[in-house]
Amino acid sequence: MISSIECIRNDHVLNTYYGTGVCAREKVRSILFFKNKRENFPPKQILTDNGSKTSVALVRVLIYEESGLIPYVEPTDSKLIQEKISNGIGSHMLFGDNALLAKWNPEFYEVKDLAQWWNELTGLGFIFALWASKKSLKLDDLIFIQSLEYGVSHIEEIISHESRLSSALVREYLTKELHYKITEEDQKGFLLFREKCSQLNLL
Repeated sequence: MISSIECIRNDHVLNTYYGTGVCAREKVRSILFFKNKRENFPPKQILTDNGSKTSVALVRVLIYEESGLIPYVEPTDSKLIQEKISNGIGSHMLFGDNALLAKWNPEFYEVKDLAQWWNELTGLGFIFALWASKKSLKLDDLIFIQSLEYGVSHIEEIISHESRLSSALVREYLTKELHYKITEEDQKGFLLFREKCSQLNLL
């Protein structure tokens, strides 16, 4: 499974499978943009930890849709980002556990969930990651569906391995906020994202 924007960028060498993926509609929780309330918007630069390339492109699309400008994104150590957030300096993005565990002063930041932000602007879902293979290797979608079914049937075991977050939060995240069977709305969102990335030369 790879970042969905890499499926777009490499569609000449990859087969992409659209039966299952990592998708969200109204909330993803683990991909957050920290919009500084005390600084001008849009920010000229966003510091981001080493996360999803798809999300880096997505935040640039979203900010462009609101402001008409495309910010520069600088990969940065997450500890430095968290320090800047604590001090209310700059606008930033965090992924994964860094986002799930983040703390901030609401007087300094408006925190925007990227899936929610996308849905508010488009009314569509978003696909963050997809299964793909080399062009020379054509696979049956059934393989990925069976893999998903196995994971879902062992979801409590997967939840039990997370030590830094509460089981209730992880369960909510994995079973309600994310979904894995790609819907028609997700596919429409993916095509729109592809179109906007192409228009903004982000591919």
